[in-house]
Amino acid sequence: MPLPAGGEMPWPPPELHPVAKKLMEWSAWYSGDTDALTSVYSLAGTANSPAAQRFFQSDKPYGASGPTTAPRTFWGAPLTPGTQRTKLHTPVASDLAELSANLLFGELPKFTSTDSRTQKELDAFQTDGMHAALREAAETCAALGGVYLKVVWDQTLVDRPWLCPVSPEMAVPTWSWDRLLGVTFWTVLAEDDDHTYRLLELHEIGSISYGLYRGTPTELGERLPLSAYEATSDLAETYGDDGVMLTNLPWLTAAYVPNVRPNRVWPGVRCAANLGRSDFAGVELFMDALDEAWTSWMRDLRLAKSRIIVPDAMLETEGPGQGARVNLDREVFVGVLSLDGGITLNQFAIRVAEHQATVEALFQQVVSSAGYSVQSFGGKGDVAAVTATEVEARKEQSLATRAQKILYWRPALQHLFQALLGISREVFGNRSSPEAGIDVAFPAAVQPSMQDMAETLSLLAAGESMSIYLRVQTLHPTWTKAQIQQETDRILAERPDKAPVVPRPEPQPAPLPQ
Repeated sequence: MPLPAGGEMPWPPPELHPVAKKLMEWSAWYSGDTDALTSVYSLAGTANSPAAQRFFQSDKPYGASGPTTAPRTFWGAPLTPGTQRTKLHTPVASDLAELSANLLFGELPKFTSTDSRTQKELDAFQTDGMHAALREAAETCAALGGVYLKVVWDQTLVDRPWLCPVSPEMAVPTWSWDRLLGVTFWTVLAEDDDHTYRLLELHEIGSISYGLYRGTPTELGERLPLSAYEATSDLAETYGDDGVMLTNLPWLTAAYVPNVRPNRVWPGVRCAANLGRSDFAGVELFMDALDEAWTSWMRDLRLAKSRIIVPDAMLETEGPGQGARVNLDREVFVGVLSLDGGITLNQFAIRVAEHQATVEALFQQVVSSAGYSVQSFGGKGDVAAVTATEVEARKEQSLATRAQKILYWRPALQHLFQALLGISREVFGNRSSPEAGIDVAFPAAVQPSMQDMAETLSLLAAGESMSIYLRVQTLHPTWTKAQIQQETDRILAERPDKAPVVPRPEPQPAPLPQ
């Protein structure tokens, strides 16, 4: 599967246009950019860019022919000429993605190996930087239905490789059944009136290939030597103008993590069959309605401002021929022809209860359909201390969704950390054995309180059913074996010496009767 030859080849590939369309919509909700939402849902946006044109040209059931009627949306409604845009956006989409990332990587998973040298390398990878990269990837995964992670390194910066998240918007995968066979990442390096420069990065088993292309916004164009462009000259110095780097590994140096499956978004689109679905899938119109409800509520507040209606004779004019201008925030709002010359006070009611009930119902529907418990977002409820069991009961739906996502994250992380260890050995000369296998353990989502943990461990210790080593390991599940052993040794050293055990006297036989 070599890099494409270039020329008039469309880019991105046309078969991915249905995927790009949906990713554009999810990305707009995730970013919270009101201009992007308007562009995605407004028919007026089709004339703005080729991407928007493709979006609406493909807005039909897959496999169907002929035009379809798009549903009415709040963000797609045109703005009345001469009025200000007062639409509000509620960032519930980004909150959902952030919640998913917190549930998965609130704490860094524990990576272990049966090989001691490999375990030492694994411990070196478990840093704050790795934790941040995994959390970032999890948030993108929840928003866009999946995320790619690739192994990268720079010997001039650090002495080991690391993981870098990549958006699915910038990837072209190749599959063998449901397994990732290879993936091409692409980046737009520069654009001008005449050309678009792209860098393609192909990850395959045993190699990574780089290609520089000069084309147009819609075509890949001519392939150039890496040394022909300043931004890729360092790659040319390292790997030559052909840009091929042999990893000598039996694994890909990249992986795709689906958010959840099965994919109900692209039925019949073969290249998208193995992609995951976003947490936003199926709730886009509910999020649109939530924004409309909040905007209506704020409109009530604006209209409910106290205003005075007075006769025209009581208003000052700007002179003959001067145009009139209305200021909605002024207290004297409008003049009317009146025979009695009276003054009228006007103030509309604010429909607080109706709007609040609507907003809460829509929010609950969005959160529940996305697979989470409303209690995961806090809000109303008692503030008394509760046990871990009670917390799990209240957040059962969120924890079930977390468990489902871990099924996809665990094998991907095992693969990626094997690739990390392999590059660490092949490029940096570190001693490890990734072939030994890696176990990934996610910590419990809800941790018991220190008081509950102390009571449990005390009972187990009193019953002599758990060793000191296991008690330390239970209290600190993320510690390494060395840390657990050191703490165990400290506890034993601080314990007072036990009183010597006095042996019981052996029973003497009773004297014989005389």
